[in-house]
Amino acid sequence: MRAELNQQPSQTRTRVLSIFEFVGHHRQTILLVVVFIALFTFFSMTEKKFLTTRNLTSMGFQLPEIGVLSLAMMITILTGGINLSVNATSNMSAVIAGLYLVKFVPKDASESQIWFALIIAMLIVLFVGLISGLLNGFLIGYIRVPPILATLATMTFFTGISTGLTGGATVTGFPEQVAIIGSKTFIGVPIPFIIFFFLTVLMYVILTRTSFGFKVRMLGTNPVAANFTGIDTQVVLLKVYALSGILASITGVLIMGRTMSAAYEYGTTTYVLLTILIAVLAGVVPGFGSVVDVFIAVLILQVLSSGFTMQLAGIRGSSFFKDFAWGVLLILIFIINYLTKLRTSRG
Repeated sequence: MRAELNQQPSQTRTRVLSIFEFVGHHRQTILLVVVFIALFTFFSMTEKKFLTTRNLTSMGFQLPEIGVLSLAMMITILTGGINLSVNATSNMSAVIAGLYLVKFVPKDASESQIWFALIIAMLIVLFVGLISGLLNGFLIGYIRVPPILATLATMTFFTGISTGLTGGATVTGFPEQVAIIGSKTFIGVPIPFIIFFFLTVLMYVILTRTSFGFKVRMLGTNPVAANFTGIDTQVVLLKVYALSGILASITGVLIMGRTMSAAYEYGTTTYVLLTILIAVLAGVVPGFGSVVDVFIAVLILQVLSSGFTMQLAGIRGSSFFKDFAWGVLLILIFIINYLTKLRTSRG
């Protein structure tokens, strides 16, 4: 009987310690979930149209573009690098595929011809993304150019290619089947959101369940130790930036499908900054970061964007308030993370 009574306090203590350990390991995720719920509840209570099916569907079409780009940015940050060319890669992929569709698909093409052309266009997109990523990986891994300089150079280079191919004009006139990818739903769920969710799951598996994911995190945590353990850092960087380029090119498909157009300047003023903002919000640093946190951070920014757009509609300078809210949120996350880490270190 005494043994049983002694076991109960120890079991309770073990459970409490397990809970604290879980919270410690998932602190960033819990914080982001709380922020998301708070913002979602706030806008739901203050804006009647926020919870409508139309608005939620619209959000489902908008967020995958920046979401997939954020995944492309995240994997490079995990290695201690960055990829400033993600948006330029996205636009260049869409422009090249768009020009192929416009120039080589006749207006009187049959349904089967159009679908065959679309498959070729998708392969072109992935190939362009792969080559773009390999170029970045080669410059960073083999030529030893600092990531920020290498990707800044390729960003300008890719934008120049897109501008040269289009003459600065927007490419339009695609077959209507292109819209299926970016502006249609499947059982009520936007297809772009399904693609984003699938890619999030795929990246989670790659980064947490494969040797490649371990090498990526090892490289970001301690490059010197990674070398001594026999990891070929050059090959890892080549693969990382190739994967980043492919993800960026998929974003180009989503944009092309939603807007039925392709242009060199789409998202050039905000998308790269937003991907960095999302990575910081998700707590992604060299060697550490969760794909789940990136997914939640994307949802948070979309909720903020849609909520403030509704509430400030018609007000002059409303875009300033949206940017202001993003900045305030980021600063708050910084402060909360700092205080939490300070408290943990003292405890």
